[in-house]
Amino acid sequence: MRVTTLSIARAEGEWNVSLLNGRSSLDALHESTRRTSRCGSRLGLCFVFVTVAAVLGCNRSKDTAADANGDPAVQADSIIDADRPVRDDKNESRVTLTASQLRPVVELEEEFVASETCLQCHADEHQSWHASFHRTMTQVVNVETAPSAIVDETVVVQGKRYLFERSGDSFFVTYADPFRGGMKMRRELLMMTGSHHMHVFWHESDRPGTPAQLDIVYLIEEDRWIPRDSSFLQPPDHHGGLELGTWNRTCSRCHSTHPRERFDAATQDWSTRVAEFGIACEACHGEGRGHVLRHATTDNAATLDSALTKAVKNPEEQGEDLIVNPAKLSKQASADVCGQCHSVFTPDYEVVALKDYEQNGNPFRPGDRLDALGFSKVVRASAEQRQSEAFQQWSKMEDVGGAFWADGMPRIAGREYNGLIESACFQHGEMTCLSCHQMHPVSESGNDTTQHLAEWRNDQLGSGMAGDAACLQCHSEMGDQIEMHTHHAAGSHGSRCMNCHMPHTTYGLLKTIRSHQISSPSIEESRSSNRPNACSLCHLDRGFDWVSGHLHDWYRQPLAERTTTEPNVDLSTSALHLLSGDAAQRAVQVAAMGWKPAQEASGTEWMEPYLLLGLNDPYDAIRIVAEKSLRTLPNRISKPMDAMAPVGERMDAFNDAIELIDRTLQMEPKPSVLVNEEGRFDFLRARAFLERRNHRPIHLRE
Repeated sequence: MRVTTLSIARAEGEWNVSLLNGRSSLDALHESTRRTSRCGSRLGLCFVFVTVAAVLGCNRSKDTAADANGDPAVQADSIIDADRPVRDDKNESRVTLTASQLRPVVELEEEFVASETCLQCHADEHQSWHASFHRTMTQVVNVETAPSAIVDETVVVQGKRYLFERSGDSFFVTYADPFRGGMKMRRELLMMTGSHHMHVFWHESDRPGTPAQLDIVYLIEEDRWIPRDSSFLQPPDHHGGLELGTWNRTCSRCHSTHPRERFDAATQDWSTRVAEFGIACEACHGEGRGHVLRHATTDNAATLDSALTKAVKNPEEQGEDLIVNPAKLSKQASADVCGQCHSVFTPDYEVVALKDYEQNGNPFRPGDRLDALGFSKVVRASAEQRQSEAFQQWSKMEDVGGAFWADGMPRIAGREYNGLIESACFQHGEMTCLSCHQMHPVSESGNDTTQHLAEWRNDQLGSGMAGDAACLQCHSEMGDQIEMHTHHAAGSHGSRCMNCHMPHTTYGLLKTIRSHQISSPSIEESRSSNRPNACSLCHLDRGFDWVSGHLHDWYRQPLAERTTTEPNVDLSTSALHLLSGDAAQRAVQVAAMGWKPAQEASGTEWMEPYLLLGLNDPYDAIRIVAEKSLRTLPNRISKPMDAMAPVGERMDAFNDAIELIDRTLQMEPKPSVLVNEEGRFDFLRARAFLERRNHRPIHLRE
């Protein structure tokens, strides 16, 4: 692998940048040191930023032949309106397939009846479900769902042009299609997944029923497009490849209801079926046919489809009522309803053969126990679980660090079940997902239901469950002694239960969220794990010695052998992880610097140099998160930078920024974050920690 070393030095009053391709970081360090020794400046600044970059460089930009419009060169003289796949009917006449035939097919099988049937009797529940992001996990692109970003817009992402347009009730994108070797194609947009933080689009391919993934995604809050690869925390030399069949095989499992993949290995074709796109009623409550038939009457039977209407009149066809209410199930069965999707699991094809699974789907139904059924084996990575069959099987295929911290705590979003089942509140108490989350909120009388649902849908929490009430419903004794317990003022962020017991150590979708493995800050775990603890994520300017001292004094935790990261310096965990940590640690820290409680506890003046480093990280995702955090700093000095700009452009901006910071920023001395006695950021010492950076490739399996 080629190593690109970026050397930044101030010599003779100017900042110099050089790209030293193919040279060792030690060679770069020596050259930068020689430059500094010649300058003799007051600061004596020498700063080396080392990145591991593959063929595409830090921002994975390519030198691509382009046409007069800046588009990549294509293999045709004009745009090609993709010929729709065709099939031969019984009379051997060729029939062009419609959009609905080009994507997976909605088809009810077994006892499924679909959410529209539930609406007849459960209007309020249907309304809250319809407002949720569960429903919109996969949507058909149409006039009701299409965001404005794909309506008659032209965007350029890293030099590649995309033309979005509406034609009648359909939506199209014209671009250099990698599925056609870069030929410029006009493709119909069929589906989109996501909808909460980003939109991922799927367009027609040359294979029926097999949508292809567009290679850019739309960030909703930022109102911008980025490459699909950049939306994941993954090495800069990683390329996801062509996403053909990915929705059928992977996304469908948790972004649709009752998916049946139906892959034909001989023809390499998919004929995927789903009961509904998105997560609908029967994904959580079970198959509805028997329930509908048992509760239908001759008065409302007319609202049902013909097959159900006929069955209402024939008791022998009604079958068993399979509907369950997760809130009324046992603790384990209730959690398992969520765990069927929100977990790290590995399928056991000895329990259900792969061919049967592809044909009929996952056998799990709400009310079942995941462990009893045995097909979806939940992977647990704590020390005592690493000898389990599920972990052993899964770890042969996956990098453990892609889903778990070193001590087994989940580190990726969407796997909250894994955190829950490792928590004492679940293991020794009665806590379930529904202890805090509510799927069907009830609006208080007089409140605007639409506004209430808009606020609820972000985290789907019950009333009051965003605060301490979530914990005090069980730990009521803590309510009257909160300051004695936390050693922080009662109204402060340091006395909020979740800030200490559910810190933001879980990463996903270009942000961090709270860990769902409920724990307490621990000296021992901080030493043995590679993740920051809750204290360090609020007090970003404090080091391990400071944190462990307080945990010892307040909670009598035994002190570990005191070591420092550098003689006479207790470097803050945040600074240490940003300079020397791996990509997952760096991502957590740049996100933490944008968190208001951490900014209030730690101050913000010293953060800017670190976030500027984040803006030049080799991982695209870290740069994007760093850019968002930089925008929150109240006294920012540097000018805005684009995280996705070419590396040279970003480095020019970086040089201008650190020169300005060195010239104008005066802070209180704070050795723990490398602010020296003169009140200036010590780039020379930062270089020493950067040289120790952990370049182990990190690919978080979001």
